[in-house]
Amino acid sequence: MKLGSFSNVVYTICDWIARLAYINLLWILFTLSGFIVFGFFPATIAMLATLRQFIRGNHPTVFQTFWHYYKKEFFNSNKLGIVITAIGFILFVNIRFLHLTSNDMSSLLFYSSIIMSGMYILIISYTLASYVEFDQPLGTHLKNALLITISSPIPSLFIIFGFTAVYFAVTYLSGAGFFFSGSILGLVILSSSNIAYKKIAKKQGQFRNQAEVS
Repeated sequence: MKLGSFSNVVYTICDWIARLAYINLLWILFTLSGFIVFGFFPATIAMLATLRQFIRGNHPTVFQTFWHYYKKEFFNSNKLGIVITAIGFILFVNIRFLHLTSNDMSSLLFYSSIIMSGMYILIISYTLASYVEFDQPLGTHLKNALLITISSPIPSLFIIFGFTAVYFAVTYLSGAGFFFSGSILGLVILSSSNIAYKKIAKKQGQFRNQAEVS
């Protein structure tokens, strides 16, 4: 590898590290500015939308882009947040209830609920990615996210691995978790979702070709 090429690689890596740290800091600050409850989902959507711009090769001003999406999606993202929180609360209460109940049936239902919670996390991840990628009704986002979760195991494994890696980073490297936890998860979610979208587009192309041949 030439020295110039190596320098470009190092610069790109350092640029992404700085960018991820800055976006993560904005995510934390804007979440707090909405008193957490009202700020979390707008800040998360703004983070994902900003990261999406960089994944596509664009280089907008980070703060202005983040602020634009935060304002634009404040109310709609909180509507989405109400649905996500309500479903999550129901799953949480169900798991707590089954955990405190001691019989064979409740044990079976408990582990089933744990599996459902894992699927819930994947569905929410794909829903958030779809929200910043496509202009669709909320129900369509959720339906497509469910279908992707079922039909795309490899991208889902990437998301699970990303969540696990961030968990250990936050647990054992608190500083790294503070600066990169949200933005790295966002990058993992968007990248994994893009893999799933390409896989679906490829299948749709094959179906169209088969239909034309028929």
